[in-house]
Amino acid sequence: MKAMILAAGFGKRLGHLTQSTPKPLIKVKGQPLIKYHLSKLLAADYSQIVINTHYLSNEIINYVENEFNNDPRITFSIEKEILGTGGGIKKALHHFGNDDFLVLNSDIYSDLDYKYFKSFTSPTLFAVETKNQGDFNIKNSKVCLETTKNYTWMGFSVVNAEVFNHVAHLKFHYWDDCLKRHASSNNLYAEIPKINWYDVGTIQTLELLNNG
Repeated sequence: MKAMILAAGFGKRLGHLTQSTPKPLIKVKGQPLIKYHLSKLLAADYSQIVINTHYLSNEIINYVENEFNNDPRITFSIEKEILGTGGGIKKALHHFGNDDFLVLNSDIYSDLDYKYFKSFTSPTLFAVETKNQGDFNIKNSKVCLETTKNYTWMGFSVVNAEVFNHVAHLKFHYWDDCLKRHASSNNLYAEIPKINWYDVGTIQTLELLNNG
């Protein structure tokens, strides 16, 4: 199986912390976020890992190449103009052919072994139950948008090129413009891993992890 790490964003929710450091290089418990993802993917024998970059792209590329000794399994998809989460994946689809692949956000932190994802097929996303307003509900193992929304997307998904066939434009949002459309057609599966998981998109969560 192959994987893609979404690492092109500006990380604006982290304020001053990302003014000179790209979000994937923000440290959690002493290590950059992207190192956790790459280490887990390589340990789980993913055959290729594509990382899309835009904001402070060279910093991410230089770190990864040095830290992982130019591992040939790691490839970069550089966006001169940011394409959005969906557009970034679509630009990189040629790396995956017709095979299912894992997509993960760079700003998440968990204790999950990434071998877990290899048993799932497209299109599947992974969710956590939330006490606050979520993104969707889950009925019969599928994402449901029409009822009380008490689940949140974890930032992990298994998809393939067919998931993007209906999107004609180059810039778009992965959830709003792509996955939600499949959910509306009752064609998006959901799984609920029982793990410790954090969205490291805010300073509050970052401080909780680093000071806890």
